[in-house]
Amino acid sequence: MTSTFRFLATGLGALGFAFSASAQQAKAPDPAVLKKAAYNIDKHVANLYKRKKLKVPEVVDDATFLRRSFLVAAGRIPTLEESRMFLEIEDEKKREMLASYLMSDKNDGYRSTMVNWVSDLLRLTDAFNEGQAAPYVKFVHDAMSNNMPWDDFARQLLSAKGSGWSEGNGAVGYFIRDKGMPLDNLSNTMRIFTGERMECAQCHDAPFHKWERMQFYELAAFTNGQEEINRGPWRSVWREVRDAKEERTEFGRLVEWLGDNVHYFTLAGGGKGRIKLPSDYQYRDGDPGEVIGGKTHFGKRIRSSDRRDDQTAREDFANWMVTANDNFTSIIVNRMWQRIMGKGIYEPVDEFTKSDKTITPELMDYLITLMRDDLNYDLRAFQHVLLLTRNFQFAANPEAFEAGMPQAFNGRQIERMSAEQVWDSLVTLTAGNPDKLPKRRFSDTIYYGGKPVLVGQKTMGQLSKELLAIQKPGEYKSYVSQLLSSIKAGNSGASKDAMMAMQRAGRPGPASGMARASELPAPAPNGHLLRMFGSSDRDLIDSATREPNMAQVLSVMNGYVEKMVVSNRSSAVYKALEAGTSDRDKVRFLYYSILSRSPTPEEMALLMRDVIDGSQESYENLTSALISTHEFIFVQ
Repeated sequence: MTSTFRFLATGLGALGFAFSASAQQAKAPDPAVLKKAAYNIDKHVANLYKRKKLKVPEVVDDATFLRRSFLVAAGRIPTLEESRMFLEIEDEKKREMLASYLMSDKNDGYRSTMVNWVSDLLRLTDAFNEGQAAPYVKFVHDAMSNNMPWDDFARQLLSAKGSGWSEGNGAVGYFIRDKGMPLDNLSNTMRIFTGERMECAQCHDAPFHKWERMQFYELAAFTNGQEEINRGPWRSVWREVRDAKEERTEFGRLVEWLGDNVHYFTLAGGGKGRIKLPSDYQYRDGDPGEVIGGKTHFGKRIRSSDRRDDQTAREDFANWMVTANDNFTSIIVNRMWQRIMGKGIYEPVDEFTKSDKTITPELMDYLITLMRDDLNYDLRAFQHVLLLTRNFQFAANPEAFEAGMPQAFNGRQIERMSAEQVWDSLVTLTAGNPDKLPKRRFSDTIYYGGKPVLVGQKTMGQLSKELLAIQKPGEYKSYVSQLLSSIKAGNSGASKDAMMAMQRAGRPGPASGMARASELPAPAPNGHLLRMFGSSDRDLIDSATREPNMAQVLSVMNGYVEKMVVSNRSSAVYKALEAGTSDRDKVRFLYYSILSRSPTPEEMALLMRDVIDGSQESYENLTSALISTHEFIFVQ
């Protein structure tokens, strides 16, 4: 069994996860480097306890470690097979092997939970205010699947330009997400990537923060000029349509659709590098309407001219963001520490704090160097290191809290699962390993009127390229008329291969709805279990909540849980009954499946005496009871 688990830890064993064979995977770091880094982190934590004159906490038992690791690193509870594989072997290195298994580049659970995390951070939705956002969503999914280094990810988002429908250019969606609100976009950018809160400085010098209004606009100059590509011909045709009151004609509806789905998803130029101060600017360092150039205010400072447009301003800003200041690395280190340990080294996690102002400056400096210089912003490798630490395994110690030890160094405190962890765990109980379920598909198919059109004839990429090349309104109008004729003609002449392509055309999420949260449309609709349990509406950064409400109780008692799992006799959880040869085995395997542990002797005695009579109904009652417990819904 031990050798089997070692083989499994490579990600190639019998429980291997589905993954994209064509994906460009980052080179796996040397395991020895990861172990050494984890050892160094634990030394810093041990020194912190020594300074506090506290005993270093004990580590949690195997069952707690197993469930904690899966929920944190894979976003779900382990399957019955995974629980048995870990709990029923004796090997002093099995925790290390489990971390390798979960962080294997072939483990789709990591990709899925990271998609959820990044999507909440970026407020990623399947549609913009106007038109669909599929290429942007695909960019994020691909980046997490391919383990794109965080600095490359940020740089691509912040320097993107062109059409979002161009091959591989979905990153343009970062600015399109906030179209018409470039100042809000800048505020979000600074908060996400540097931990600087600048919202107040949009309107006035911030009395409780360090930012002045002038400084905000000097930064905004770099990303100013977010215009659409060649909007003029479309605007002329649309004005003609409106003047003739033909908006609801077939031609008018198609013109409007093209504006929303093709032109809207474009970003011209590379940023002006200069901006006008607002008409209500109220300070002595500038005049209302004055044109100012871009200027940064920390790290290695850069600036642009106020005399002419700078076509590389966004690229310059992106390079400054990821290479010329310590904020960028510190913030992503703190966010990753929070993901694994439950709390950031400094809180709030997105408000930058200098290393020497934290409780352990030496550790913070070491983590920044590790992330930037040793791991080159490989987030999976960095999280792998954290999973290998003793700090991750700590059991909470009340005495340490009383002595002022932050939660970041005192074991994960009990907290309710996130909405995505709840959903993905229920999917695991229903369908088995959820990483083997259908994935979201993306395609370049043109969807008009909710249906795929021109399949095998034209794609969104081709349509975008052709439209954006048109310079004259008359030519644009003729193109739309011809396009409308082609759409109305339908796909009657399409080849068999084209019709198959239509059936495979990507839409948001698998049609069955039985898939991981990362594969479903976002945000989830009101009434869905994800929303009941507080998933983000993607309006604000990290706006998910874990607050309890009555809808959650009802969904467990007689809603989703009852329909998905308990009353569904084909649910994967009942494979435990097939695996057991006795009532005691069956009960133990149900515990493995749902709580990732064995029942205590007292629980087993009670169940054998008062609950289990060998009938299917008695096991369904036990299943319902276990899922309804606090132990199931909480992460320890």
